[in-house]
Amino acid sequence: MMEIRVLKYFLAVAREGNITKAAEILHITQPTLSRQLMQLEDELGAALFVRGKRKIILTEAGMLLKRRAEEIVSLSEKTELEISHQDNEVSGEIVLACGITEATKTMGQYIQKFKNIYPEVTFHVRNGNSDFIIENIDKGLVDIGFVLEPVNLEKLNFLKINKVERYGILTKKNSFLAQKEYIMPEDLKGISLINTSRSETQNEFKKWMGSSYDQLHFAAISELTTTASILVSNNIGHAVVVEGSINYAANQELCFRPFYPELITTSLIVWKKYQSFSFTVSKFIDFLAKEIKENR
Repeated sequence: MMEIRVLKYFLAVAREGNITKAAEILHITQPTLSRQLMQLEDELGAALFVRGKRKIILTEAGMLLKRRAEEIVSLSEKTELEISHQDNEVSGEIVLACGITEATKTMGQYIQKFKNIYPEVTFHVRNGNSDFIIENIDKGLVDIGFVLEPVNLEKLNFLKINKVERYGILTKKNSFLAQKEYIMPEDLKGISLINTSRSETQNEFKKWMGSSYDQLHFAAISELTTTASILVSNNIGHAVVVEGSINYAANQELCFRPFYPELITTSLIVWKKYQSFSFTVSKFIDFLAKEIKENR
């Protein structure tokens, strides 16, 4: 059975690409580390590295183990931290995940207020789209997520944030779409578009387009608006985004034009049903529920 210690050894080697450097960081001898890696490969029945003269490279099996080992080690460390703070003291770490939306700004305000009351709490904030967030909540790697509807709430508890997010097109200021006040379905026919990777959002966009959807040309699919912005800047296409996800300071050549008829969504705060949380995470969930109720 794989030990957490050995997985940490493996991750150090994968990160450094060199056994000698990894051994120095881990404060163990190079032969000891090499032996542990060989035993791990024997246990798994697969080669994890291609060993070159100066650098070692992960095999396909090694890349798979790296992804899983990162999840296992992260969950192990998170569990140890939670157990060490089970004395009803509001301290320790809360792991949040969010995309870049209007609700993210609200999240920052919640964190600030909570830390003013409980300064010993540390927030670890991860970024990704709603699919990434829900997947990591399900794996136990994230405590609480800020996501855009629609989402499958079968396994989740949730709070609804009173923030409306408008969908529209992110385009360059010198494009013909930028000259319009609103973007209508017929405006998108025959041009290159960058669509979101979320199937739920794609379905909402498809409903909005109606029968014209089959006439669209998608040049790229993007998970995050930051990536979509780069593609738009490089004339790959015009991106379907929510307005609150745009960083105008970093993309001064770009602009947003909303859809008409309006296509909107709302944000949810979600966490796993029937999950046993640390006292600190539970306290933060109660705090969020109170804040949202008071601000309705």
